[in-house]
Amino acid sequence: MSQTKTITVNQLPAKTWNRLKLNSAAVSVPQSVQGAKAAFAPAGALTVQNGAENWSDVETGLGKELDSYLSDTPCALVSLDAEQKMEAPALLTCTFAPGGAQGQRVLVHAGAGSVLSLAVLCRSSAPGEGTAALQIKVQAEEGASVQLYLLETLDDNVTALIDTGAQCGKNAKVELTRLELGAKKLYAGGLAALDGAGSRFTAHLGYFARSGQRMDMNYLARHRGRQTSCLMDCSGVLSGDAFKLFRGSIDFLPGCAGAKGEEKEDILLLGEDVINQTIPLILCGEEDVEGNHGATIGRLDEKMLFYLASRGISESDARRLLARARVEALAQQMPQVLADEARRFMEEHQNEL
Repeated sequence: MSQTKTITVNQLPAKTWNRLKLNSAAVSVPQSVQGAKAAFAPAGALTVQNGAENWSDVETGLGKELDSYLSDTPCALVSLDAEQKMEAPALLTCTFAPGGAQGQRVLVHAGAGSVLSLAVLCRSSAPGEGTAALQIKVQAEEGASVQLYLLETLDDNVTALIDTGAQCGKNAKVELTRLELGAKKLYAGGLAALDGAGSRFTAHLGYFARSGQRMDMNYLARHRGRQTSCLMDCSGVLSGDAFKLFRGSIDFLPGCAGAKGEEKEDILLLGEDVINQTIPLILCGEEDVEGNHGATIGRLDEKMLFYLASRGISESDARRLLARARVEALAQQMPQVLADEARRFMEEHQNEL
């Protein structure tokens, strides 16, 4: 039996939930981790090479202990030169085999004024237990625009650590679109360091958690530059006895005058035994800022169920329709290859609603 260790991930920037013990998560992982299978399909002038000297410069949502855990795993540098513009997204497919732990690191570097787009598919090669760890870091130079799409469809027996981080220069823009569908235990994180004046971060986040699944998420926008802005928009579905914890934090640091941040979550509950925990947090070290957060939590509307029943649609079919509609809304924002994969996954698991 392989040895294990415990790492701490998804730490809030301020320990505000001590009594409920929600400030972070502890994850048991195998002591050793091997490299995952990663396949790139480059597009345009994008280049891919092994290794990245400045890997540690970018912080992520899951945190430094995952950095240390993955320090010996393969690292790929994906880069685009200044003023280069991609017409279509490149595709990175990370495939994890069952048994033990496998990891992959990716550093995405967008030169000044460039437009970079990367679609990432995280999947299992076969059913079975295992630990899958993927960490993606983005460096966006002045005026660069980065679009990162991430779809996770891992096997239901897998413990997954899927992590992102972005460092934004002056007037840089990073847009993250993520959809979490698989894994038995999922630890997802994202951090945007808005260091440059006028930089922007937008996150469109979605999840679909079924019976037996546990999702622990942590997203943070850290405003340091003047006139920076962020939007974190999360939407998800919980069914059966699924568990979900979402931490959404906006941190206004001294000097970020004129910064604006918004965080919101919309949750649809499809089971009586689901557990939902939502932690919105705004930290303010600067006076001239604007921050908003909120969450909407609801079950199936009785009037809607009655309307659908009058047209021959049963409650179970209505549940499937509404769950798939939530996933479809985010899938439509993704490149076709990821959207098709998300629809295939939902088709295979529709009987679990």
